Amino acid sequence: MNNVPAIYLRRKEALRLYGLSNKLLASWQKKRLVPYVKVGRRTTLFKTADIENFLKKYTVKTL
Repeated sequence: MNNVPAIYLRRKEALRLYGLSNKLLASWQKKRLVPYVKVGRRTTLFKTADIENFLKKYTVKTL
């Protein structure tokens, strides 16, 4: 287990940092493609490592 603390972002922060649309992130969330944490009724948190791993996994490599 590494000693690096997990960094969580609110939805708006994740959208801005990764250049995603709200609709796209909501779709990933609904399909359970990206893990998230619900805090209360309105706050959703995303771990940066989870988003980066998802993006890396689905990145199409060039020739």
